[in-house]
Amino acid sequence: MKFKIAGIIILSLVLSACGRGGLDSFEAPANVSAEQIFEHACTKCHGSDGGGMLFGMMFKLDTEGKTPQDLANTILSGREGMPAFVNLSEPQRLALATYIKSLKR
Repeated sequence: MKFKIAGIIILSLVLSACGRGGLDSFEAPANVSAEQIFEHACTKCHGSDGGGMLFGMMFKLDTEGKTPQDLANTILSGREGMPAFVNLSEPQRLALATYIKSLKR
């Protein structure tokens, strides 16, 4: 019972940390690399390698069969609990998407 309660608390903390920092609040200067954007905007939910959290059970990046443009569109519009990053420029979104495709998970 104690482990179940601890698990629920940990899961709640993880979920409350994710989904923040997108929408209108995240901005990156034009000269920032895609890797730096990923580090500051994506790793808290997707992990440093895109493999997700809790041993890949949550928020693992799914790039299979997706083009960089597909991923850039998801970055712009968000999805299923992931906020939209509307303040990133199209070149930044494409660079970030290309970086995400390059990650080894």
